[in-house]
Amino acid sequence: DLPGPGTASFTRQQRPMGLGHAVWCARELIGNEPFALLLPDVLVQNKPGCLAQMIDAYQAAGEGTNIIAVEEVPLERVHQYGVVGVGKRNGKSFAITEMVEKPPREKAPSNLIITGRYILQPEIFALLETQQGGAGGEIQITDAMIRLAKTQPFHGIIFEGRSFDCGSKIGFLAANVAY
Repeated sequence: DLPGPGTASFTRQQRPMGLGHAVWCARELIGNEPFALLLPDVLVQNKPGCLAQMIDAYQAAGEGTNIIAVEEVPLERVHQYGVVGVGKRNGKSFAITEMVEKPPREKAPSNLIITGRYILQPEIFALLETQQGGAGGEIQITDAMIRLAKTQPFHGIIFEGRSFDCGSKIGFLAANVAY
């Protein structure tokens, strides 16, 4: 049974096997619907919120697309993140031409990084089920998204707002000061 509207459900990842595996663990709660994935250690400050901006981009792009929130960083920092390639632009939204996980600066397709906010199609679950371990031997969501991009469109949205990486001490402190 899927949860009813307005209810919350939780699942646990029994072993730390990567973000892709954690998402796969939630497949029965999500069912066969597009879903939003928000990493809890990334906080985005803005009104309207980042997810609201993504939903607008999803509606503009049309059903069956995948949306990734992205932001600019200095080229010296791209090696720390997943980076996207930029295709045809439509305002703050654009077609994603490629995704590269933690590329060296000279091989980065842009300076737009994946922020930890996604709207994904349910077909990702079948790919995650067969996804081989990637970086660190973990099931990486980026690897499955690269495979899904061969059959479905991906769009990036450069969101308005400020993000905080609360997984780091300085990011957590900066978020507390900002709020």
